[in-house]
Amino acid sequence: MINPVFLRTFMTLADTRHFTHTAQQLHMTQPGVSQHVKKLEAELGVALIERYGKRFELTEAGERLLEYGERQSHAEIRLRDEIAGDDPYAGECRIACSGSMAMLLYPQLLQSQQQWPKLSFSVEAAPNERIIERIKTNTSDLGIITQPVYDAEMTSECIGEDSLCLVLPAESNAAWNTLQQLGFVNHPDGHHYATQVFESNYPNQFKGIDALRQSSYINQLSQILLPVSEGLGFTVIPKSSLDAFPYQDKIRSAELPVPVNEAVYMVTKKHRPLPQRYQEVKALLINQWQ
Repeated sequence: MINPVFLRTFMTLADTRHFTHTAQQLHMTQPGVSQHVKKLEAELGVALIERYGKRFELTEAGERLLEYGERQSHAEIRLRDEIAGDDPYAGECRIACSGSMAMLLYPQLLQSQQQWPKLSFSVEAAPNERIIERIKTNTSDLGIITQPVYDAEMTSECIGEDSLCLVLPAESNAAWNTLQQLGFVNHPDGHHYATQVFESNYPNQFKGIDALRQSSYINQLSQILLPVSEGLGFTVIPKSSLDAFPYQDKIRSAELPVPVNEAVYMVTKKHRPLPQRYQEVKALLINQWQ
């Protein structure tokens, strides 16, 4: 690591181009300035200035070091500004949620970014377990999941519900035999959603998710309903995702004897307060599910 005291002396010298003026500005002696430069040259193993008489020029290495020091100085200024201020309409918001929720929320987040261009949004689509892990490791700052969290490091707030839909090809019925013939179109949250629906509505036929025939798997949430619309299977997804599918005439949502609503939780790390810019995101989430 470059000695920051020696670097500061060198940068001041490069600015004043005078040893005496540098010494006066830094409240040092002139020999002290020369000593700092020599120690910096020894540390880097290169000459930083070329002396001639009482004057000097920076070597190529010296020019490079000056550029490095200026970048470091500018970075420190930016960091100090960011730490000192907490602008509610500037900075990056890192959010993790299911793929279906990402399809629903991302367009709305982009509208917020259009309104406040200094805001940016990084959205990671992931299953519940990975979302929790991302929050715990500070990879994401705010997560949206569909199960309660019992972890001393986390805080969770129920912000509403989303109904789960059993989605079939338009001409199919919801009889268990029909579902078995069609096969399940699985996705990252598929087993979690399907288990809830089948345990409530097919208690006698459902023998566990592993006994359910799978016809395909897709981790692109926008494509989940495509095989269903082609008659190649059925799936279970939240209503928010169903409503976003463009070919509604090719699919249908079965009327379930026992409707299944899934709670939606907003999770954060307990001892890591969110910056002010997340207030807009939290308001959007609460408005979406309440």
